[in-house]
Parts: sequence; C-alpha cells; structure tokens
Amino acid sequence: MTASPSPKDPLDMSPSAFHSLYVHIPFCEAKCDYCAFYSIPDSSHELRQKYLLRLEEEFSLNSSHTRPLRSIFLGGGTPSSLSIAELTRLFELIRIYFTLLPDCEFSMEANPNSLTAEKLQTATEFGVNRISLGIQSFNPKIRKVLGRKGTLENLQNIHQLIKQNAKLQLNLDLIFNVPGQTLQEWEEDLKHACNMTPDHLSAYSLIFEEDTPLTQRITTTADDEEFCTFWKTTDQILNAHGLFRYEISNFAKPEKFCRHNFEIWHGQTCLGCGPVAVSFNGINRPANPHTLEDWLNHAPQIDDILPPEKRAAEILAFGLRTTAGWNCKEFEALTGFSPWLLKGDELHQLHQLEMLEMDQENIRPTEKGLLLNDDILEALI
Repeated sequence: MTASPSPKDPLDMSPSAFHSLYVHIPFCEAKCDYCAFYSIPDSSHELRQKYLLRLEEEFSLNSSHTRPLRSIFLGGGTPSSLSIAELTRLFELIRIYFTLLPDCEFSMEANPNSLTAEKLQTATEFGVNRISLGIQSFNPKIRKVLGRKGTLENLQNIHQLIKQNAKLQLNLDLIFNVPGQTLQEWEEDLKHACNMTPDHLSAYSLIFEEDTPLTQRITTTADDEEFCTFWKTTDQILNAHGLFRYEISNFAKPEKFCRHNFEIWHGQTCLGCGPVAVSFNGINRPANPHTLEDWLNHAPQIDDILPPEKRAAEILAFGLRTTAGWNCKEFEALTGFSPWLLKGDELHQLHQLEMLEMDQENIRPTEKGLLLNDDILEALI
C-alpha cells in the first residue's frame, strides 16, 4: 500500500466551529440519466436570483459560527452552469461573509461544455484553486449508455487554460463498471485522462440509483470478478502515472489529495449551504430541505441526532474509507472515545478477516478492506 496522507493540525470541534464550507448549487444544463444528485435543468434567471438571495441569508445567519475556512467546495448540480454575473455574485458573497485561511483549498465542480475561459478567470480571481471536471467517459458509446449530456468539444481549450495556471489543481471524474464497457475501453479512458496530467482523479464504480432514467432502462450489472478486474487495472494504470489511491474511489499525486473530502471523512466540521446540503457541527448532522422550493420557503432542517458513541462509531467507519485510516490518539482526541473500547471486538474481527491492519497506534484498511468497505461500515455502524 502506498504512502497516505494523514489528518494534520487537531481541529477545534466545538459545535460553534465550522472549518469548511460546502455550497450546493442545484442547477445544471441538462439532467444526465445516471445522476441522482439534486439538480434542476434549464432553470430561469429569476429562479437563480432567488437562490442567490436565499443563499446570502443563509451565509449571514451562519458565518459567525465559522472559523477561518480550511476548505470550500462548490458542488451540485453544475456550478459552471451559472452565468458569469451569477458566479461573480456567489464569489462576492463568500468573500463578504467568510474568512479564508491563506492556504484554503477552494474547489469548484464544472462541466467542460459550460466552463468558459471567462468563468474560469472569474473563479480564479476570487480564489478558486481546484477545478473538478466531470468527464465520466471520453468514449461516445459509454457516454451514450450513461445518458451523459453535453459534449467534450470545449475540453481541450479549457484544459489548456487550467494547465497554464500554476496555482490551479485539476481533478477529473470518471465512471467504470458501465454495462457493455470492456476492460480495454476503461483502460483507454484512464490513459486518456492521465495524458491530461491531472493532480487528482476520481474513479467511481457506476451505481444504479433508484428512480434514475438509467436504472429504468438497464438492469444488468457486472459480476464481482469483473468488478475486481476493473478495480485492479485502475490501480495499475494510475500508479504508473504517479496517481495513488488514498480513498475507495480517489487517486492523487503525493500531497494533492482533496483536503475538503479527506478531512470530512476524518470528522471535520462543515457548514452546508443550499438545498439538500448537510452540515456537521461535531455532534449532529442537520440537513437542509430536500427541494429548492422548500429551502427557499425556509422549511426547517432535518435533524440527524445520534448518541455520542454512535456518532463516534460513524466517524471511525468513515475514516476507514481512506488508506490512512486512523491514528488512535487523534481519534480519541477528536471524539472522546478510544476506538478499542468503542468497537474493539468488531475491529479485531475485521482484522482476522484481513480487512484491517492495526497496532496500538494506528488502524487502516487493507486492500481487501478498501475493496469490501461496505462490510467495514456494516460492522462498525
């Protein structure tokens, strides 16, 4: 197993201290068949203005509960579907209501067909230093199976602009295990992506989400043996290009892992703004209303309250999604629980099943534990 990142700088986990910000932008150009994320295609200018006004209200109400931000993540939906004026307003609101650490990681998701040179320039002027491009596949056949909307006609131009900016990190999103996809086709997608020299690559196994058009028209899935072949091939090709798995579906160059996601997997507090966004204050995970209409109309948050020991078990399990796993002293300082007293029997059983490697100081998943991570979650939560 390759060297892994590890949590740094113990965080103040008091309920009033949010150290990161997630903003859900629920708009996109067109809804893709596989997508289960909450998004609204072909939205009106008026609706997007209402969104920005409500977002300012949410920022205003919550900004006093934040510390200088270690990370910001703009997700969706498709943030790059906003106009330049709308993006500018969004960035202005973040600048008005929040303080960013000098090395704050500021990520923005984008589609190649909607991220123009002007939008990219606007984003970088306001501090965005990490762009995540949703590719899914370079292969027209696979894109058609996925029902992936949009084109890659603008990809070469926008890629060149990103690589010209030394301060910008690049992530690419790909999907494998697509019905009818051959191993050779997946290898070609990976090699094409590596030729773009990304700092980070997310390789997701296709999930047939309930009530999506893809699930309604396709029911066949790859068998376990085929999945394992795709998984191992992914490691081989990406490792050869200097990208190493540090989480179930994420690979990065050394020191280029996604700080936002990595620290949230390790219990960092996060303020979630926008419809369906979830916050974590160190104790509870309140979720915003699940529709834009309810959120605009100030419907109450949906509480997710657990006893402290169950929340600690959840945090323990999430950290074991990563190759770094947990330093036991750091986990106890964060949650107040020793992992051995909290879930000792379960941890030893998972160790016997060769899903965890551990000593008195550290617990981390083996390659088998990463591959079968759902079994770890089931055992611990």
